[in-house]
Amino acid sequence: MTPPNEPPPAAPAAAAPEGAEHVVASAEVAARSTSEAEVAGPQTAAAVVAQPTPPSAPAVLDNEQRALLRAALSRIIPPRDDGLPGAGDLDVAASIERTLAISASLRRLFLDGLLAITLTSPASFVGLDPAQQTAVLERVEQRAPAFFAALVEHAYRGYYTHPRVIAAHGAAARPPQPLGHQLPVFDPALLAQQRQRPPFWRPA
Repeated sequence: MTPPNEPPPAAPAAAAPEGAEHVVASAEVAARSTSEAEVAGPQTAAAVVAQPTPPSAPAVLDNEQRALLRAALSRIIPPRDDGLPGAGDLDVAASIERTLAISASLRRLFLDGLLAITLTSPASFVGLDPAQQTAVLERVEQRAPAFFAALVEHAYRGYYTHPRVIAAHGAAARPPQPLGHQLPVFDPALLAQQRQRPPFWRPA
């Protein structure tokens, strides 16, 4: 019998592939043990590293792991219709690998997370079609949320700081400060639809 002050036990989760439970648990422990840096700004604790990504670093992944990471990145940020490659084909994986080389906890999180992708895939993840890859990543997101959040965050960091992506968005490929970026003159017509709405706030 459940004591009156304790919640009822949770329903059992769906069975995971053999070995996946251990991998997911290891990844979550690595995420919780991240103490190399304080979280600053809107970022996931599991994605935090104490230093900037170095321009070069020792190899962390083998060729199979690199191919897997590139394929996963290109599912998270796929190629654009205008010809801009996806994150994997822009070699964002290389930037992530250099970051893993300077963070033991993030390295453990990613190694366990990549293994979780492999264990969750019905076949080689790299050889799956896009819909199958997406389904695998959705399952990994549920089973290893800390890893998946860090994967997405580092994918965005590497992709949106890449010179080709910055240029494709019409900005100069340089740091935003101290020069800033030239913004277009504000067009008040953008607020026309909002101004037509009735007030939705309570009067003071």
